Amino acid sequence: MKNGCVVGYGAIGPIHAKALKKMNCLYGVCDIDSEKIKHLDSVKKYSSYDDVLLDESVDVVHVCTPHYLHAEMAGSALAAGKDVVLEKPVGIDRSSVSKLMNYRGKHKICIMLQNRKNPSVSLMKKLIDGRRYGNLLSINAQLLWSRNEAYYAHDSWRGKWDTEGGGLLINQAVHIIDLVCWLGGGYSSLSGGISTRKLGDVIEVEDTADAVIELKSGIKAVLFATNCYPVNMPMKIEAVMENGILRYSDNMLTHITEDDVEVLSSDKRDFPGKAYWGSGHEDTIREFYDFLDGKSDSYIDISQASDAMNVIFDMYKK
Repeated sequence: MKNGCVVGYGAIGPIHAKALKKMNCLYGVCDIDSEKIKHLDSVKKYSSYDDVLLDESVDVVHVCTPHYLHAEMAGSALAAGKDVVLEKPVGIDRSSVSKLMNYRGKHKICIMLQNRKNPSVSLMKKLIDGRRYGNLLSINAQLLWSRNEAYYAHDSWRGKWDTEGGGLLINQAVHIIDLVCWLGGGYSSLSGGISTRKLGDVIEVEDTADAVIELKSGIKAVLFATNCYPVNMPMKIEAVMENGILRYSDNMLTHITEDDVEVLSSDKRDFPGKAYWGSGHEDTIREFYDFLDGKSDSYIDISQASDAMNVIFDMYKK
């Protein structure tokens, strides 16, 4: 197995570290704030990213840093001969994203679109593609989360165009946007808008968005997302089929008709992190490491993030 190093030990870095530790692949952790990682045992600790890149024992770099560093750090890791697990988003502008998307070297980038690996979402995809309930007619997607002033005050890079790259869409809603495009067969165009409804005196970026997204299949998806809800709810996504509705909500997949509601699948709950993040981090990471070791023929390649990033940049009109 490969040696992985988690770079950035804030909110999501520990989730990567736990997955790697379970796989016996956690070699090191890097953060410029040494206090965040001083409690970790049996791993190499770095305070400099350059030292990570110079360490020949590091095979895979997990980029879990603030958004504005993602593309640059991923590119530096590739140049240093490392494979990369990259947290969303790929980057905060089209040019940096395009550069990584067009990378053609021997090393690989796995993008963390982990909700695809939630068991119920995986089943939903199979049922749609297999037309178990007829053709797909439409998709409805809803994200109701909460982000308050304290959230933005905790990390100075959040809530700013230059460092976060946006707000709700590029940070919280990116996963449900990805699922809309993935389940629906690819992104074509949209009509939508963004607004700041709650913290306009605190943040530069949006906290609410709505759109009608046209997919390559010709069907349309309706999206509503906001950070103005009082609590964080698991995402809800509905696929309207010819024969009923497939609804992924509360980490469960149900098939709904006029006469019945059938539970088809329920995701496991024994995973680290927040319940509304989903359970797919470990499976995404494990699949990538298996691919690198020749034990799997697929993983979530960075190219698969193109639809979600294009939706976001089209909404931002940049």
